Amino acid sequence: MTITLRMTEQERNFFYSKCLLSKSKNQTDFFLSVLEKKPIIVITNLKEILSEFKRHGSNLNQIARALNEFGALNDDFEKVINDCWNAYEEIKNLKEVVLNAIV
Repeated sequence: MTITLRMTEQERNFFYSKCLLSKSKNQTDFFLSVLEKKPIIVITNLKEILSEFKRHGSNLNQIARALNEFGALNDDFEKVINDCWNAYEEIKNLKEVVLNAIV
């Protein structure tokens, strides 16, 4: 069976842009996932999120070293800890969005 899709140039560009965002292996896989109504989840800033966690890991190591050495934290370290918690909350919210899209 051969299927011919008639799309305007604008529709074709829209389709191709969504296909690229989906990271599907090819257009056929993307099209089949749409037909099967599988959720297509695109996390565009994952690289930045992972970089942020790497920075937080380094900061937390410095905090642990300072606690071991001095037994107390100064205001700078408390700010770093609060920044970490805020980032973790954002990831938690992102996880909820992804899980809700799947269910």
